[in-house]
Amino acid sequence: MLKPGDLVLLLDPKARRYLVRLKEGGRFGHHVGGVTHEQIIAAGYGGRVRTTKDAWLQVVRPSLEDYVLLMKRGAAVTYPKDAAAIVLMLDLAPGEKVLEAGSGSGALALFLSRAVGPQGLVVSYERRSDFLERARANVAGWGADNIDFYHGDLADADLEPERFDAVALDVMEPWKVFDTSVRSLKTGRQLVLYLPNITQVVQAATEAAGFPLLLRRVVEVGHREWDVRPPVAHPHFRQVGHTAFLVQFTKVRPVGRQPQHEEEGGGETGGG
Repeated sequence: MLKPGDLVLLLDPKARRYLVRLKEGGRFGHHVGGVTHEQIIAAGYGGRVRTTKDAWLQVVRPSLEDYVLLMKRGAAVTYPKDAAAIVLMLDLAPGEKVLEAGSGSGALALFLSRAVGPQGLVVSYERRSDFLERARANVAGWGADNIDFYHGDLADADLEPERFDAVALDVMEPWKVFDTSVRSLKTGRQLVLYLPNITQVVQAATEAAGFPLLLRRVVEVGHREWDVRPPVAHPHFRQVGHTAFLVQFTKVRPVGRQPQHEEEGGGETGGG
């Protein structure tokens, strides 16, 4: 049952979305008419409310994608299609620890938080205090409590070696934090970059040659929505174009530094 403080998503007759935080005595105004928050609470998720101009608004539970696209922003958000691909590339599992640089508005941190679950941890560094304040507010608004934010440059952070199961970098010059991030990443695990242009990708690949990083792939995620109103169907007239390149590296052992094996002589003996 809905109550004050809950988030709801309202859909108007043209499927436009509105994110609303319910409060006592609250009211939602719209060009097709207004509704009170008490009406929304009474309708509940999946219900409908009639506006003052005799139109209907659908009440639904907002997804994380809805929240990220509609929440207040300081910096541009990591688009959900890219965040989903980053989570896949990082191969995250519940209970793991992931390091992020470039908190932005908190979008990617929220997707990472969901992937590692309540027992996991996201550690996020942001250089700009205004971005950090917005990211913290957005994370609190969603209710995630497994994200630790730090104000500062990841390059200056004193992190324990091999502490993290994954690293995600959304900064303009990620190679400047390779030293810290690669050192703190577990060997055999993934580091993913979020870069707007291909020039940055080439520069990052070049700089990575000085680190125990194996370039796995560079991906540009496509996303095409369709408008289906039987019997008519066609692509949406407004589509999301290029957002970023995702660059995946795996941390490997430096050449010449292979794992220690047992002393020779302790091998198998011949059978009789």
